Amino acid sequence: MATRKNAWNVEYLRPITLLALFVTGALLLAGCGGGTNVDPTKASETIRASLESKREGFGTKVESVDCPDGVEVEPGSRFECTVRWPDGKVAYAQLLIRDAKADLSLESLAPKPLGN
Repeated sequence: MATRKNAWNVEYLRPITLLALFVTGALLLAGCGGGTNVDPTKASETIRASLESKREGFGTKVESVDCPDGVEVEPGSRFECTVRWPDGKVAYAQLLIRDAKADLSLESLAPKPLGN
C-alpha cells in the first residue's frame, strides 16, 4: 500500500510532533523537580508527634509549632521551627532533611535559636 504524501508530509510530522511533546514534558518535569520546598505543615506535624510521644519525646502537649515557608529540599541540610508550650515557654526545634522526598528528623530542641 502506498503512503499518502501531500504538502504537509504527514509521515514526517508525526515523529517531530511526538519528539516535541516528549521534550516539552521532560522540561516541565525537570522544572517541577528543582526547587521543591519542604511542606511546613508536615514539618510542624513531625515535631508535634515527636515531642508529644511518651516513648520518643516528652509526652507533653505542644501548643503550636511554626515552621518557615520556602525551605528548599536539600538532603543533609537543617532548618528551625519555633515550638510554643501551653505555659508560654518557647523552644527551637532543629530538623534534618534526610532525603530528596523531604523526610524529616527532629535533631534537637533548644531554648534559644540554634542558627542554620
